[in-house]
Amino acid sequence: MRRSERQRPRDTLPPSDAWISFLRGYGPVNRVGSMFAETIQERADDYGVEPLHFEHPKLSTLIEALDPAAGRMTNIVLTGTAGDGKTSLLNEVWSRLGGDDRRATGTNRDDMLELLVDVAGRECRVLFIFEFSGFAPSKGEEWSDEKLNLMERFVRAVEQPTNEFFIIAANDGKLVQAWDSLPEGSSAKAFSAVIEDLLAADRQTTADHDILFLNLSRMRTAEILGHALECLLARREWRCFQDEAEDAAYSPASPLWRNFQILSDERFKERLLALADLCDMNGLHVSIREILLLLVNALLGHAASGEHLMQPDEIRALSSTSRAYEAAIYGNLFGANLPPAKQDQYAVFRHLGTFRLGLETTNLFDNLLIFGVEDEAFIEDHGRLLADDPLYGDNPHFERLRHSYVDAEEDRTATDAFVESLANERRRLFFRLDEGDPRLDPWRLTVFQAADSYRRRVLAPGRQGRPVESIVIKTLVCGLNRIWTGMLVGDLDRLYLSTGLDFSSAPISDIYLYDVKLQSTLHGDRIEVEFREGLPVLRVSLGRDGRGADFPLHLVRFEFLTRVAGGALPNSFSKECNEDVLAFKSRLLSEYHKLRRESGEPSAQLSVLSQGERGSLSQDYLSLPL
Repeated sequence: MRRSERQRPRDTLPPSDAWISFLRGYGPVNRVGSMFAETIQERADDYGVEPLHFEHPKLSTLIEALDPAAGRMTNIVLTGTAGDGKTSLLNEVWSRLGGDDRRATGTNRDDMLELLVDVAGRECRVLFIFEFSGFAPSKGEEWSDEKLNLMERFVRAVEQPTNEFFIIAANDGKLVQAWDSLPEGSSAKAFSAVIEDLLAADRQTTADHDILFLNLSRMRTAEILGHALECLLARREWRCFQDEAEDAAYSPASPLWRNFQILSDERFKERLLALADLCDMNGLHVSIREILLLLVNALLGHAASGEHLMQPDEIRALSSTSRAYEAAIYGNLFGANLPPAKQDQYAVFRHLGTFRLGLETTNLFDNLLIFGVEDEAFIEDHGRLLADDPLYGDNPHFERLRHSYVDAEEDRTATDAFVESLANERRRLFFRLDEGDPRLDPWRLTVFQAADSYRRRVLAPGRQGRPVESIVIKTLVCGLNRIWTGMLVGDLDRLYLSTGLDFSSAPISDIYLYDVKLQSTLHGDRIEVEFREGLPVLRVSLGRDGRGADFPLHLVRFEFLTRVAGGALPNSFSKECNEDVLAFKSRLLSEYHKLRRESGEPSAQLSVLSQGERGSLSQDYLSLPL
């Protein structure tokens, strides 16, 4: 039976049910191709709805680079991870440049097509390679003469502009692997070095090549999430909550209705966007595909449903019970409705998992959750933050488990269930707490307990063009001093450069070399936090000629230095961060030694650092010269 002749879901399902069933396809379901741009339109046609769509963050960049009427054309390479929207972007460009519907979505699509385009009165050929993974030979296979010729034409177009342009979409791994597989001696093979340099240096072009190289994996997750939230929440299909409120699936008793209300709440969205922003600040990227997957799973997730996502009838069944809490958005956001192996398939859940939200806590928070309903010290906060929650404040399952735990009933199964339920209650609390309350700081429910300070005192001023407060830099310097010297130094007004007896970065480095004062000096030494391409960077400068070293201040590094400054042992939080800080020291020491050699200054007298009261450091001079 041809596709147009078979019965489609839209012919048998009410519109609202068709909408929910279609939406499930964006979630973590076991349906091949359910989320790819090549097949999503077919699914949308089946259910009689429009796909989720928002303007790609890089579309304006492409439009600016490709304006034939103004005489602007260039070669384009779009790369990134699967799901970053490469194919959708090329479809859009194909259409804008006058391409017809031969570039059909679905299984009959072409991997390569070409257009004749008028570029300011000059006829040019534009070749589109929509799927470089499908165009290039599989690993171990040889390039055909036809395809090798095409790649050599691409390199000529990039190196010596002609009337031919190429627009290519490729996953970054396939791009490098395919170029490396080109025959030795071919003109195209040599271009692999340019590709690798553009990827490694995160550059979009070079002075010697007519190319725009866009790595979509560099898009900000928070920006994508903001667009996706706006797109999803604004859909007119959600009128089902008003028009069909008598239907249990769309009534206030429905977990879908409750999850939608929470996802629409401004404070909830701000906290969710803050998590995405901090993922960006840790260098963790989430693709467009997985952002949509996250939001759909948040709305429809339910561990006991088929494929762990609710169908309309499953929503109705759950709404008729007192178990709506089983599908609460707070656990779904972190993949709690999915088996661990399924969670691990998706970067979005792995990245959110780095916050350990639900697994980290304090005595105050757990006392509030466990004893707050009865303890006078917590009753007011418990009522305001938890019991008065009109959507998921009534959770009889948690109450039964809580009473069993408080009464010390020995039931291992109940204890495990209580631990799991308590984790979801911590997540609910995280999204309901206000910012700025040091007593009930929501970020204390994550592994990044300094996240509030990082956001307010580093990111906020940096994004507003203001300097980071000296007290923050002083805390970072304290952490550096403790790691670099190997001594439990206190808050000092300078950063010490020191080595071990073998003049290496030994664990105990008490041979004094130099110190950089926190206050800028006449020599040009300074310590500051700069913002570069949206990321804070701790910069230590030596002298006036720009010598020094940089330390990109990801959230995890800020947390690490803050904890060490607070007394934590360096290896207790992150061995990797400790190694990064020592590598930073080595770079700065290298610059210091170069500066000394070039200045011709006489060798300083050898001195040893010793620790005094309250973590102070003093220098004991020895008679031997350096």
